[in-house]
Amino acid sequence: MKNITDSRFITTDDPKSQQFVFQLPKEWETRPYEYEWAKNFADKNEIVLDAACGLGHPLKFYLSEICKHTFACDIDERLLDSKAILLDMKETYTHDDIQEGNVQRLLNNLSMNCCSLTDLPYSGQLFDKIFCISVIEHLSIEDVYKSLVEFKRVLKEDGLIILTCDYPTIDLDMFNRMIHEAGLTFFDHVTFTRPSNVLTSTIWGELSCFRAVLKKNKG
Repeated sequence: MKNITDSRFITTDDPKSQQFVFQLPKEWETRPYEYEWAKNFADKNEIVLDAACGLGHPLKFYLSEICKHTFACDIDERLLDSKAILLDMKETYTHDDIQEGNVQRLLNNLSMNCCSLTDLPYSGQLFDKIFCISVIEHLSIEDVYKSLVEFKRVLKEDGLIILTCDYPTIDLDMFNRMIHEAGLTFFDHVTFTRPSNVLTSTIWGELSCFRAVLKKNKG
């Protein structure tokens, strides 16, 4: 089994699942791989955050079924409107997957907040793990750094950050510097080399997906 804690590009040989809580849309080319990897870090004894979770995106629901307590946040105010979430899900997934009663049950298991990643409304050292999937490529360079600083603040001393991002939208050399400047470091082995079997998405141009497991730098 490949080491799930290695930070590297996702490859076509990595595990994937088109079914993750719901049947994922075909145009989500990398998400079946990202979610299949990220789910390995869900733990029934832990308090976790799905950071910039989106409306109907399924990771927060998966985590809420497993983890001790799941928080989810997004800058989109519709996150606090269950009807808006249900509508988004019906537009994203097949209608057979979406049943209002089941969706409401999933939402009841979550603590949700509308906020920016640069100003999280949580106390320090609250989370065992923070999940941030395909988010930071949508932020300014300044906000990527501020978000990493906030992640460090709300992360427990031995906690982990589970993160993916698009390349080359994110300059990995710059990202590496920001990680260390924010007081974080990679949990395990890291390689920034793109392998020959790198997974490539073409829906928004030619993009590769980099995964990272981060921890607090205690050195």
